[in-house]
Order: sequence, then structure tokens, then C-alpha cells
Amino acid sequence: MPLQRIRLDQNGRIVQASERALALLELEPEAALGRYCWEVVRGTDDFGRPVCARCPVLARLRGGAYEAEVRLRVRGQRLRCQAIVQDSGVQVVLDERRRPKLGEVLFSLSWATQRMVDEPMRFFQTAELFLGKLRRAAGMDAAELFLADPEHKYLILTALDAENRSAFLERPWFALGEGYPGIVAVDRSPLVTHRLDEDERYLRLKVKEAGYRTYLVFPLELPQGVIGVLNLASKDANADEGAALELLEAVAPVVAAGVYSVLTSMGERQLLALLRQSRLSDRAGDAVIESLLRSAMAFSGAKAAQYKDRSGHRVAVPPQLVVNCDREDCPVWIGEPYAVRAGGRPCPWVEEGRPRYCLPVVVQGEVVAVESIFFSRVPRPQTRAMAPLLWLQRMAWQLLAPRAATAEDPPPAPRLEVRALGALSVRIQGEALPPQRFQTLPWRLFKLFLAHPERVQTPEEIAEALWPDLDPAYAARRVARVVHELRKQIEPDAGSPQMLRSVEGGYLFRFTEGYAYDVERFEALIREADDQDDEGRALAGYLAALDLFRGEFLADEPYADWVEAERAYLRALAVRAGERAGELLEAMGQEKASLSLYRRLIAIDPSDPYLYDRLAAVLRSMGFEARAREIELRKQALLAGE
Repeated sequence: MPLQRIRLDQNGRIVQASERALALLELEPEAALGRYCWEVVRGTDDFGRPVCARCPVLARLRGGAYEAEVRLRVRGQRLRCQAIVQDSGVQVVLDERRRPKLGEVLFSLSWATQRMVDEPMRFFQTAELFLGKLRRAAGMDAAELFLADPEHKYLILTALDAENRSAFLERPWFALGEGYPGIVAVDRSPLVTHRLDEDERYLRLKVKEAGYRTYLVFPLELPQGVIGVLNLASKDANADEGAALELLEAVAPVVAAGVYSVLTSMGERQLLALLRQSRLSDRAGDAVIESLLRSAMAFSGAKAAQYKDRSGHRVAVPPQLVVNCDREDCPVWIGEPYAVRAGGRPCPWVEEGRPRYCLPVVVQGEVVAVESIFFSRVPRPQTRAMAPLLWLQRMAWQLLAPRAATAEDPPPAPRLEVRALGALSVRIQGEALPPQRFQTLPWRLFKLFLAHPERVQTPEEIAEALWPDLDPAYAARRVARVVHELRKQIEPDAGSPQMLRSVEGGYLFRFTEGYAYDVERFEALIREADDQDDEGRALAGYLAALDLFRGEFLADEPYADWVEAERAYLRALAVRAGERAGELLEAMGQEKASLSLYRRLIAIDPSDPYLYDRLAAVLRSMGFEARAREIELRKQALLAGE
């Protein structure tokens, strides 16, 4: 059905109106065009008081919103007036009061993404406007966006639209595996409850006290991992979870890709601007740092910032800023973001003073400095800028990497980079191949070779894997063509193959020089950790290996029988490494870290009783007896075959 649309210029005058809009307003085109929208629509509230005279939607758009809406009565009809910035004007739609539909939510999301790219300083306002749209479409009372830090250790509250904001601000920060956001980030599956008040896993007491009962958490997944979670909450214990989950299933992948694209695009523009500003001479380092600090201040709304490296060298904006904090044992130096009166993990030494974030500056995998961002008043949410800043600046800080002492060129990047832990990911000469390509026959053949390392595959075995329903003799004749196609894509010279060679009985694939394969690195890290006498280094090795375990081996082939043997082997290897790491963490008194790790391992292998025992033991040692009993009941159900 055609919509009741009105198109306005920048001053709010009507330049175009649909036939349905003119019929609603009981006007001919010449009586509407050129006039102000408010004097034509003349909307009121339910009590007959004028709404349009001081048009609230245009006021919000002029304040930086990309869309706005208000409920009003027009000619006796109860309508929703929705306005969105479009090109050089504004489009207004008058329709019946109802929940936004999926198409409207996705349309709003596309506009939000573009607005964030075009106007980075509107990032937080735009994110909260979209959450409001999502919340109304789902029929919920609250919506939250948590983003993970680039190291994927924490979930940090970035945007919120809720009636009881203060309740949700009680705790805006969760470690991986901790609370609802942390659990979903580890399990990578939605979590739903209608009895929030009875669930000890939910850690914000004020939200329970505010009367919320239904709560949904949905992961925002990318190929490289979970970038965050979307939460919806309602005070209605009977809220329709099915409709909300259906909405989140459609929206979450777009939100994940959109947020990542926006932050990456903004980071790249910042990096290019810095490169244009300086050729990075020896005297340009402080200028680069100052530019990054000013960018962080502008994006976050902070009033001051400081950079301090390990040698004690400082760069401050403004220059007269003095920060009396010189603790060498500060956890920020090992990569842990902290905060003072600004949410997040509270600083154990500084309790008073201006609100601030203390963020690690990571260059080539090492924390080289601490960046402190100071606010004149506490942001809302307190942590809203923390995760975006970490993502935005991760590329630009690499400009501080020390230049090589010699004129030797750095080692070249691998010609072929393959990641098979999780869905297959391939880069050839630095260029990532699109995921859809990996379902074509040549790349399915490539997966078959990865699943059978160092083993000759006969034409008959290949034919059975690729064409199980075709006549074996006919299918075997097609193998050579597919092999040739794969060689053209992975070999430097398909006419003289080095990796995929024809041998007696069939074909043998073996990586040659100039490659990187995550499975080999994963196995090597675990072997090195097994051989370590130093427990700290062993733990670091196991955790580094688990960082590579993004998911099941070749997760984009969930039903292929020929993948299962290698998948089961690598899964068992990951669990064994995780169990050893968990034991080391427990011995070191790192209970929260071991708790998160055991939860992740159960998500990898839900059938291992030992993991439930360790998880229950850690929970009990932390005083969570009821949660420990719940885990033991899950184990009993597992052993009973339920």
C-alpha cells in the first residue's frame, strides 16, 4: 500500500507529497507545496494540544539525529510521524501507530551505519537511536549494545535505550564468560529467560529489582570472532521471545558487520590522515601522539588526554595537564583497561578525581604505553567510548612501532594464509577471498585435502566426497578438471604444481614455503607448552593456542563425513590444552579466568564430565553454591544420556 509521504526541504517546507498524504490532509497539491509541514499537518496530542507547531521531529534531526518520530492525531486519526534525513532534505511518513516492521528496522540500520561513517562524532547518538527502533520493533522495554575489546577479553556497554537507565548502568562491564553478555560471547548462542529474578548468572541486581523478567542476549558474530552482543529486556514475563529472536536473527549479522565496518573505516581514515601529516621522522613521534589524543578526545567528548610510555615520556593535551599516577604495577601495563569513576573495571588505587579511562596502547602485540582519557563529567553510559576507542586506535598506534635499526626489508607476508579453525578463511598475496567461494568444487576439494593431511587421495575418494550421488566412474573422470581449477587458484604456476602434486595412486597436497596455516600453529603452540618447565610460559602457550581456536575445524562444512576425524582430533586437542590451562590458572589463584575458560571449553565439548567437575569446583570456591549445584545437575543429566 502506498505510504503517506511528505518530502521537505532543509527549512521544513513541503516540496513533494504522495496522493495518500494529500488525501489525509484534504488538500490539493498546489495548496500544500511550498508551505511549512507543521502548518499543513496541524497534528495534536490525544488531548487536542498542538504538537506540530514546534515540530519535535525536526528539532531532533537538527540536533544530529538521523531519524526521529512522534505520535500525534491528524484529522481524527492516531498516527505515527516518522522523519528521516535524506539527501538534501527530510522525508516524513505518516502511518498508523504500530511496531516498526523488520524492513523498517533494517532500513533504519542502513541509515545509521552511513551516518556513523559520515559523522563519527554522532556515533553514540546514532547507536542509541537505532536501539530505540529495535526495542520498539521487538515490543521490549530496554535494548543494549555491548562491544568486545579488540583482544576479545571483555564485553563493554556502548549504547543503551531503556526506561530504567540507572539500573542497567549498575554494571557496564563483563569479562568473557561472566554474566549474560560474557556467557553468550563464549557460547556464541542466544540466551533467553523469562525468570530473570531467579537466575544467579545475571549479575545486575538493580535490573532485577526494577521488575525486568524477560531477557534475551544475541551474539554479534564475525568470521574472526564475536564483536559484541545485543540485549533486549522486558518487564513482561510472558513477552513474545519468538518474535524478538526472529528479529535479532535478521538484524544481528548486519549490526555486527556494520559496527566493524564503521570502526575500521574510521580507523583507516585516522591512519591515513596521520600518514599525510607526517613522514614519521624522529621528531614527528610526539606530533602523531598528540593527534591521536585529540582524535580520541573529539570522538569520546573528553576534555583532556595523556600518553605515557614505559620510559616515563609523556604527551598531554592540554600540555599543562598533570597526572600524579606512576604505578609500575598498574594492570593496564599487561593489557587490562581500567577506569576511575567511569564504569568499567575500577582502578584499585585512584578513587577520586575526574572521571577517566586508562587504556593500553598496544604496538605489535606489546603494551608500550598507557593512554588516559579525562572527562569533565561521567559519560552515559559510563563506558560508552571505551570499546570503540580501543578499536579505532588499534591501527594508528602501530605508527609508534620502532623503525628497524638496519636497512633490511622486513620478511614478506606469506603468499598463502589459511585459517581452518572455524569457517575456512584464505588470503592469497594478502587479499582475502570471499567466503562464498569456499562452497565451489575446487575449494571443497581444498578442504578435503586439509581434512586428510599428508595423505594421498585417490580419484575415487575425491569423487565420493564431492559427488556422492553420481556414478563413481563418471564422477572420477571429473576429478582432474577440478584439481586443475584448484591449482590455478593456489599455485604460483599451475603448470608446475608444488603443493598439489600428482603421485602414484592419486593426488597429494602439502604446503610449501611461503604459507601460514593456523592448524599447524595451533598444534605447535600446544607441543611447545607441553614441553615447558616454566608454568607461566606454559600457560601463555596454551592460551595462545586457544586464541587460534575460533571454532570447529572447517565449521562451514557441518555435515561432511570426511571432516569429522580431523575435527574430533583438533577439538580434543583444544579441550586438553584448555584443561591444562584451567588447572594452571586455578593454581595461580585466577578463579575468574579459570571460570571463563571452563565455560568456553564446555561450549566446545559439552560431553566432557571433567569440565563440569572443574567448573562446579571453581564456582563453589567463589561462594556460588547454587550455581555449582546447577552445573552438577547438568553433569548428571549428561551421564544419564538426557
